[in-house]
Order: sequence, then structure tokens, then C-alpha cells
Amino acid sequence: MRADIKVALVSLGCPKNLVDSEHMLGVLAERGYEIVEDNEQADIIIVNTCAFIRPAEEEAVEALLDLADLKKGRARGLICAGCLSQRRGRALFESLPEVDAVVGVGQAALLPQVIESVLAGRRLYLDSDLEHLATAAAPRWRSAPEWSAYLKIADGCSNRCTYCTIPDLRGPYRSRPLDDIVAEFSRLVDDGVREVCLIAQDTSAYGYDLPQHTTLVDLLGALATVPFDGWMRLMYLHAEHVADPLLQAMAATPSVLHYLDLPFQHASKTVLYRMGRKGNRDDYLALVRRIRDYLPDAALRTTFIVGFPEETETDFEILLDFLEEARLDRVSAFRYWQEDGTPAALLPNQMPDDVRDERLARLLAAQELISLDVNRGFVGKRLQVLLEERVEGVWKGRSYRDAPEVDGEVKIVNAAGADLAPGQFVEVEITRAEVHDLEGVI
Repeated sequence: MRADIKVALVSLGCPKNLVDSEHMLGVLAERGYEIVEDNEQADIIIVNTCAFIRPAEEEAVEALLDLADLKKGRARGLICAGCLSQRRGRALFESLPEVDAVVGVGQAALLPQVIESVLAGRRLYLDSDLEHLATAAAPRWRSAPEWSAYLKIADGCSNRCTYCTIPDLRGPYRSRPLDDIVAEFSRLVDDGVREVCLIAQDTSAYGYDLPQHTTLVDLLGALATVPFDGWMRLMYLHAEHVADPLLQAMAATPSVLHYLDLPFQHASKTVLYRMGRKGNRDDYLALVRRIRDYLPDAALRTTFIVGFPEETETDFEILLDFLEEARLDRVSAFRYWQEDGTPAALLPNQMPDDVRDERLARLLAAQELISLDVNRGFVGKRLQVLLEERVEGVWKGRSYRDAPEVDGEVKIVNAAGADLAPGQFVEVEITRAEVHDLEGVI
């Protein structure tokens, strides 16, 4: 037991990384370490890093160097964990002497030993365990709001998109057993969680690697047997794996939100082919129509990459045309980054930075008009809203259309004096629309 040692953790990157961070903290709390939020009050600081694209790596290194300054004060050790550790390995260990330990992914259980080595004055490098898969029995120190939680149903990825580093960072796709997920879900519900977001690198591929040939549909059916009056949100689906049975299950399961996060990445057949992905503009439009046939109120979110090698102006116009036709609720877009070690990095005709940036700006500007128009369609309608915080007298929350941290919010303007609390559901009539957010009254 090390109650005399205070530990702070900085979690970078996606919700999947956040779950890993919570398992790290769970292990340390179980061993008696005191968890603190203020880095300046910590004896040991851990940074769970992201390395999906170059800006994420740069952010991670900058965070490590900034936090290294705290070793001039109370801090006695700085640990780099997660994806950057896996991607850069011993080169990272050698190039950052300010970091006392570099720990790969899947090694949460060994953090107590790592910290003891650091406290004893020894620098340490620990390889990743790319076969590790956390279970419901793994300790977890939840850092998200008490009313919302991420539930990781699988880890790794076996898709081989030519631009993506995830299979190398996280290993092959590994599904958790169905019963194990149900056990964790039940515990979250018992703890008062009102929104559970199912996550994986590809949630729609869940179970294909299990000997029982389990599917995401089977998992939703099993989770639906747990008494729950909150929301279940599906994130990170793959367009190739969204079949009719899944849409039917979503329509038939009251707790499952009619929200689909579908990273299309592009709409031009030639670009998608070079990305190592199937489909084209017409395929994706047919999928969007099929989703809306089953779920007429479906909120659709996607991600696009612009400036991919050899992307012509015609390819980009196909993407813009898809946007106009699909009328998606939420769109994130990124310029392509040439990541070493990926097949796409070796493709000819890499786009100049100014072309990538210009196309990104055009796409986002086009989507802003669409998002505003879609949002205006909700004026006069009523939405169930999960309250999250009150800022300067205005309550803010999220509807089924809004995933935590990445989408918009609903601002409630007539709630002064009302008996409200975070984590509570209220019905809101929408009175005003913005590009990303909605405004309304109870």
C-alpha cells in the first residue's frame, strides 16, 4: 500500500484511450496510491498518450516536456504510457531523458512495479502487450461524469486501411466475451450511469473473432435484458458492417439511441480503393437511405480525410456532392497526414499542404451550411436532453444526436430556479438553432 504516494494521470486521445487510463488509475487506487487531479500535487505523473497521427504525437511529446518541469518541484517521476510508447518504442526512451519510464499499451497491471522502480531512481522501458484485453474484473477508476460512461467491447483492429497506424499500435481485433460485457454494463447501471457508450475501433465487427460467432446484434439483445431506463449509444461503426439485422435491433431496442457514428473517410471510389476501403458515393448514399428507412429520426455522424495521395479535384467534388446528398447531422474532417510505416505514405503524388488545407476548409464550410439547415429542422420539436452542467444560469445538456465531447449541445434558457441536477433527463422544446448547437425551453 502506498497511500503516501500521490499519482496524477493525463489522458490524451480518444475515449478508447480514456478507458485504458481509467484502468491504470483503478490498478493504482487498488494498490493504495492516492489519485489526485492536480499535476502539481502529484509525486508521479503518468501521460497516457495518443499517436494516431503526427499532431497527436506532437501533442504528447509537448505534454511530456511541459510536465517534466514539475520534477523541479514535488514530482519525483514522469511516465509515458500508451500508443506513443508502442509506436516509437526505445527510440522514444532514448530521446526523452526527462521521462523516467516508457510503458507500452496493455500494461496497466504492472504500473505499481514501474512506479516503484522510478521512485528507486531507475529508468525503465516496458514493451506493449498487444494481446491484453481488459475484463469486467479489472479495477477501474472512472474519471468521466458519473452519469455517462464508455464501455469498451473490443480492442485492436484487423482492418488494414492504408493510412492507419491502429493495427500496429493496438494489435489485432479482440472481442470481449459477451457475458463479461454484460457484467460490466450491469455494474455501470447499478452505479447510476444514465448513458453508456459502446466503443471499439470498429464496434460493428464485434464478435467475429469469438468461437461462438457472436455479433453486435447478439450483444445488444443481451444488454437489453438488464433493466435500464437510460441511453445506450453506439460509436465507431464501419460502413461495411452495418447490415439490416443491426438496424432492426436498434429500432427494436428502446434504450439504443438512433445515433450512428459511421466514419466513411471519403466518397470517391478511387480514393477509397487507395485507402484500402470498399464502397463509393452511391453505396454510401444507399446505406444512408437504408438507415433512415429503419430509423427515420437517425442522427448520422461521420469522419472524412481530405488531401489523400492522388486525390483529384474530381474526387473532392464527389465528396462535396455526397455531403449535399446525404445531409448528415455531424461531420468531422481531417487533412491527410503522411504517417511513416503505413502503405499510404509510400503512394506517389502526395498532396501539398496548402491543397490539403484548402480542401479541408472548403469541406467544413460546406458542411456548416448543411448542419445549420438540419438543426433548423428541429425548431418546434421536443427532444429528451441529458443535463450536464449549469453555466451562468444556463443549463447545458445533450440530446440523442450529441455524443459526449465530439458533438453539439442543447442550451436551456428558461431553467432559472428549476429543481434540476446533472445526469437528469428533461424534455426540451427547441426554439433556436445554431450550426452545432440547439437552444430550447423545458
